[in-house]
Amino acid sequence: MTEIIKLMPEALANQIAAGEVIQRPASVVKELVENSVDAGADKITVNIKDAGRTLIQVIDNGCGMSERDALKSFERHATSKIYKTDDLFCIYTKGFRGEALASISSVAEVELKTAQEGDQTGTQVIFSGGEFISQSPVSTPKGTNFAVKSLFFNVPARRKFLKADSTEFQHIITEFQRVALTHPMIEFCLYHNSQTVYSLPKASLKQRIIAVCGKNLNQDLIPVDIDTSIVKITGFTGKPQAAKKRNDKQYFFVNNRYMKNPYFNKAVLLAYDKLISPDTAPPYFLYFEIDPRTIDVNVHPTKTEINFENAGDIFKLIQAGIRETLSKNDVAPAIDFDNALAASMPYFSKSDEIPEMPRENFNPYYNPFESTRQSYAADYSPREKNNLENWQKLYQSQDTFFSADKPTVEGEKKIIQVKEKYIVSPIKSGLMIIDQYRAHYRILYNKYLLQIDNNADSIQKLLYPEKLLLDTLSSSMLYDLRDEVLSIGFDLDFTDMTSPVLKGIPPYIDKNEAEEVLNDIIDNYKEEHGSIQTSIKDILAKSLARRQAIKAGRQLNAQEMNGLIDDLFATGEPNYSPDGKTAVVILPVEEIEKKFL
Repeated sequence: MTEIIKLMPEALANQIAAGEVIQRPASVVKELVENSVDAGADKITVNIKDAGRTLIQVIDNGCGMSERDALKSFERHATSKIYKTDDLFCIYTKGFRGEALASISSVAEVELKTAQEGDQTGTQVIFSGGEFISQSPVSTPKGTNFAVKSLFFNVPARRKFLKADSTEFQHIITEFQRVALTHPMIEFCLYHNSQTVYSLPKASLKQRIIAVCGKNLNQDLIPVDIDTSIVKITGFTGKPQAAKKRNDKQYFFVNNRYMKNPYFNKAVLLAYDKLISPDTAPPYFLYFEIDPRTIDVNVHPTKTEINFENAGDIFKLIQAGIRETLSKNDVAPAIDFDNALAASMPYFSKSDEIPEMPRENFNPYYNPFESTRQSYAADYSPREKNNLENWQKLYQSQDTFFSADKPTVEGEKKIIQVKEKYIVSPIKSGLMIIDQYRAHYRILYNKYLLQIDNNADSIQKLLYPEKLLLDTLSSSMLYDLRDEVLSIGFDLDFTDMTSPVLKGIPPYIDKNEAEEVLNDIIDNYKEEHGSIQTSIKDILAKSLARRQAIKAGRQLNAQEMNGLIDDLFATGEPNYSPDGKTAVVILPVEEIEKKFL
């Protein structure tokens, strides 16, 4: 009888495990740095070469290992943290499966130097492609020094699928930040190709957050302290004005472990309901302390997805607690009448003072329609005039063609504004409803595309160059995009890689919005994983248009509404905003009549 079941060679089993644990260079950084934290180090240095392809070195001053433990640590399922089944449900440390070193050594060349307190000499262990090479005495300070070289050298298919160095290094920075944010009393350093990327001294939590994520957060962070029998949540959340479209500064940590949790993220966003735009999110850094027996961290190889026994209760606590925090800092009503939950939660004290609802800051002398009418609509280009004339002809001659449903000549339009958000006008086939923000977004987008093309080679030099307040990851991405941003009029000096200096801007934008526009470009780069598939001109035009388009809540007079409709139909593309969302809806008479049957 033929036997077909065979035991897998140990080296192959480790390579399969590596496929789960070691997905890219950043995975190695995560595993080794977390091991250094668990070893009690208060100083951790990470050296990277060629985004981790050539070298990943992690040096710490932790407890170190004995000669025997140093060798055993490379065996699969070797662990210093798990001894019985119950231990799986009481985990406070970061690494615990005992797969990391076996997995790393199976797909790289690894050199370990380690020594314990009081050792006269340390020990050096070398593995290559899963095979033991040597162990010998070595002079080395207390702690561990891991050098991982030639990652995936024996798995060419995996190495081939690594992204560009800039992309892989961005992933490394992300993993480094997550650990650094949970341990402000550990000194961290990160170097890439001998250049300093981060040098983080021991600090308070707020100081560490600002050092990692950028000085522009300094004035926008509000302390959070939610203490209940279920969970204790501390940290910081952002003021409403700090909310951005990009979602790169939202962090949850559970027992000092980073986690992803869209469910709890929704709870935070609900706490900001009516305080921020629906398409934005505030920065937050929330640290959960919870009984480890009520969570399961062993649900995913990366250990970033965690199951909670009391998830529903914690959701309510987050929502009510953040709302209470905002109220105490005069940025939200103390009593939320739209949310009975927040008013009835028994875990928090209530403030007697009801602060005034915040109002959006705006320039009272700025009229987007006035500038649009003077510089754009009042003097239509031949193409725009032709578009408008075609709409009017189609409207007069047809009643069934959707795009013909343009109100009649100015002065005869019967227009109303609904909820300070929609413009409603009767047309032959029923009612036309226009989203005022999306309509103005379309108008300004087309305007800026034209201006960008007309000023392709122009740069407005700044009298006083300005340092950009970007975090290290964003600075790295902007450096990758330096040629692209130069092509649309931004002059940047990267003498200091971590603090680029803005020396010039496109002539059609304001200096005060330049940094936000650059952030929008960086976000697009981040979302597309290290490449710009969308035209850089398109990104710039959308960014400028979104920033200036009128938002819901702005009351418009008849002249402004008439002007907006004329300008919208002059674009030739009135039905949708630049990001493809519906801007114009036709409610046919037939549909209206059905409502009265």
